[in-house]
Amino acid sequence: MFVTHLPTAHFETLIAKEKSLCGSDLNWLNSLRKKAVDEFKGTGFPSPREEEWRYTNITPIEKSQFGLNKKAGNVDAEFLKTVLIDDCHHLVFVDGFYQAELSSVETLAEGVVVSSVSEGLADNEALIKSLLDSVVETPALGFVNFNTALFTDGAVISIEENTVIEKPIQVAFVSTKKSALSISNCRNLILAKASSKATIIESYHGIDDSCYLSNVISEIVVESNAHLSHNRLQVESLKAYHIAGVYSRLEKDAIFKQYNYTFGGILSRAEIHAELGTASDCSLDGLYIAEDHQHMDNHTRLNHAQPHAISNETYKGIMNDRSRGVFQGRIIVAQDAQKTDAKMNNRNLLLSDTAEADTKPQLEIYADDVKCAHGVTVGQLDDAAIFYLRSRGADEAMAKNMLTFAFANEMVERIDYQPLRLKVLEELVKRFPQQGMKLEWL
Repeated sequence: MFVTHLPTAHFETLIAKEKSLCGSDLNWLNSLRKKAVDEFKGTGFPSPREEEWRYTNITPIEKSQFGLNKKAGNVDAEFLKTVLIDDCHHLVFVDGFYQAELSSVETLAEGVVVSSVSEGLADNEALIKSLLDSVVETPALGFVNFNTALFTDGAVISIEENTVIEKPIQVAFVSTKKSALSISNCRNLILAKASSKATIIESYHGIDDSCYLSNVISEIVVESNAHLSHNRLQVESLKAYHIAGVYSRLEKDAIFKQYNYTFGGILSRAEIHAELGTASDCSLDGLYIAEDHQHMDNHTRLNHAQPHAISNETYKGIMNDRSRGVFQGRIIVAQDAQKTDAKMNNRNLLLSDTAEADTKPQLEIYADDVKCAHGVTVGQLDDAAIFYLRSRGADEAMAKNMLTFAFANEMVERIDYQPLRLKVLEELVKRFPQQGMKLEWL
């Protein structure tokens, strides 16, 4: 049963007034947006009375007078250097709008389509029409409908058959001071055609501690025998709200690796959903670190729809101060999905007596010839390990930092691409500094 908050008058007005979105001259897109508007008016945003949102209350978003960004603000060049990852192709979006002058995609191989949605509607309309709203679940969640109704831009990436992209493609979303009390609605569309291989990095950044809302949806199709690595790094402003959805569909023998690293935002929620085809292989890895009053919610769903598919899922959370971390994972094995092999593991570390971890793993199995397992732990640092390190010369703070860093670094080491791994390590070291430690040692 779905119980939702009806949208406030403010958001209804926001939707009704918006007439200048990309693709406003296309009948099929206008029809899609109208359908989303009608559904959103009927359901609104999710309520904590809905089971899958019981741990996350988005009332602060509903009560805030957010407005839609009309244009991009200015980005400091030095700040942008800290955002862009080395040795990547770059697509840069500022306050929800593509910035060609800040991007670098000219050296991509022939047959690879990389553009913004706003530009792609003119040059690759058929591709966008085939992907948009094709992977998200029906009925769509409130934030998905809100995104469909009001998205301003986003990335379009299509990799041709048998094409291997050597360098990753980074899609960087930057919010500026100008974006305070605003909404960045972006829609990303990614297609990895048969036997292709690529790495995609989505990163989210806030220039200062301004309050804004990022509502981003990524729809991903991985065709047969394709190999796609999809990475999300979220380091938004500590006053920002971040709502994200990654919806993927894997065809026969496809390989999909998804990494989700969450460090920013006062409230963040990530929906990571995947539908697995025959003999496909899906890995979901996540790390979330919360402090102060941060609230981080990770919701995953793996739908094993066909036989012989494999999935492995590992999420780790670290909560300090009065923060709260949430993990809800569901594995669904359909009746015809025989020979499924699925594993789920969630581990949480509480660094204070006032921090909170809520975890809810679920297995929903309708087939009888499967291997499925899940495990959950919530605990604190081991006193014996702290004592051992202190006996070797470390003070108590350093000992705790070392153990916490080791707990988190297990997930960082899984990142295949070294420059991205170093970028995540930088964020990790900020939170658990080690006296005398140099990043290049790690």
